[in-house]
Amino acid sequence: MFHGAFALLERSLRIDARNWPTHLCRLGLVGSIYVSLCFALSTQNRFGAPGLRFFQGIAFLDLAFITLLGLSYFSTSITEEKEEDTLGLMLMAGVSPLGILAGKSIGRFWQAILLVAAQYPFMLLAVTMGGVTTLQVQAITLALVAYMVFLAGMGLLCSTLASRNRTASSMMIVGLSIYFLVPLIAKLILIKLAKSTIQGVTATPSISMWRAFLESMENLCIYLKMGEILTTGFGQSIWSFQVISNVLLGFVLSGLAWLLFGTASLTTSTEASSRGLVARQRAFLHFNAGRPWPNPFVWKDFHFVSGGIGTIFVRFGFYLSLCLIVFGFDHFLDASFGPNGAVGLCQMLLSLAIAIDAAMALAQAMHDEIRSQTLAALLMLPQSPVRIVYSKFLGSLLGWFPGPLVLLAVTMTTVSGRSDFYSLLQNEHGGWCVVLLFLLPPHFAPLAALIVRWGAVAVAFGLTIGVYFGIIMGISLFRGPSDAFFASAALVMTTLCVVCHLLLLVRIQTLAMK
Repeated sequence: MFHGAFALLERSLRIDARNWPTHLCRLGLVGSIYVSLCFALSTQNRFGAPGLRFFQGIAFLDLAFITLLGLSYFSTSITEEKEEDTLGLMLMAGVSPLGILAGKSIGRFWQAILLVAAQYPFMLLAVTMGGVTTLQVQAITLALVAYMVFLAGMGLLCSTLASRNRTASSMMIVGLSIYFLVPLIAKLILIKLAKSTIQGVTATPSISMWRAFLESMENLCIYLKMGEILTTGFGQSIWSFQVISNVLLGFVLSGLAWLLFGTASLTTSTEASSRGLVARQRAFLHFNAGRPWPNPFVWKDFHFVSGGIGTIFVRFGFYLSLCLIVFGFDHFLDASFGPNGAVGLCQMLLSLAIAIDAAMALAQAMHDEIRSQTLAALLMLPQSPVRIVYSKFLGSLLGWFPGPLVLLAVTMTTVSGRSDFYSLLQNEHGGWCVVLLFLLPPHFAPLAALIVRWGAVAVAFGLTIGVYFGIIMGISLFRGPSDAFFASAALVMTTLCVVCHLLLLVRIQTLAMK
């Protein structure tokens, strides 16, 4: 058992050590830290406490980066073996399920730990800059490690249960949504209970029990805990409830993956012709793909990448539920969602979900051709490569339109939404920069899918975060937002989108000739 585990662990470490995208990710993270340092130094005269601002940038950058790792890196540990049909060979070679799980997950967790460990000296640099204590640095580092343990356990469970990388990533998105939304809802309910107490409502024992339970849920989330740690005068213990609970959840989820491995390993990866809600007669929602359309590329990717008609209803339900949750809590709990209120929060969440959905669909359209080794045969058809590629993209995005429709409905049926829309039409460069920022991940993702084996969506959002930090750094250098800067930033992001299209076509031709 342990021999097989160590063999898989050694193999994964060797592959990561020789894989140049891994080193590029480390370099990009170091570059982001440098950008955060420059931003803190350039704004120290206006805001003060440069160490605290630098430390906040590193902390939230690490949180975003680790979350992206969880969505792609941790969630594909077992499913990549299922897609390559090598999981059965491992079991036939005598490697136990525990050996497979340990060998495939510990190496990835170790690589992620190295990223956080390499940044610890930079975090201590924030102490010398002022505004941060060593206790805060230790608390943030331990909180991030505990969150990483939780992500590793959840990713291992999702990868064990799912049969494909995309399914595992979708399960991770659902799990992380619950992880972040439940503590936020608990916090809003606690605010409502506090207002009721101030108004003279007597606290019964049952209310006290509910308050204790909600406080535990609130302390579970690392995002809320980081906000508490980064406040001035923090002096609590670094072994918080968030650290202990996240570590325990990670081990529990890993144990569930071990227990369910025998049953889940029997579910092999399906071929491209049987994905989604199209060809499975036992599916809850079954829609026949029918005869091919005049453009077979659009027909194929609509039914077998986007998911067909069935997933259109699923997407409508997801986006409408997201809107109902935001507006429901704003109405019943009198929640304060910032200066733009519930409409602004709903627009932001919808835009983020739409960008993730589009990036996953476009990346999957390219990944399937690489995985099935059909790209060269596809380009041999008597059609231009441009028509083939963009037909595939059109088919992938046909099932994606419920998100933009719901976002448009929220924007046009609310007063603040219409105001934002009219301001956007009046050529406000800041608004166009926000729109283009959410358009960057769908452009980066298919190009990344042709370069890396896993994590195309994570790479796309990593590049988008880099562009965002570049914009923030530019604003700080310009000493405040200006029309000239926003126009330049919009031009740069538009150029990046065009360059992605050109590089995508060049990369496809290069892969087809190999």
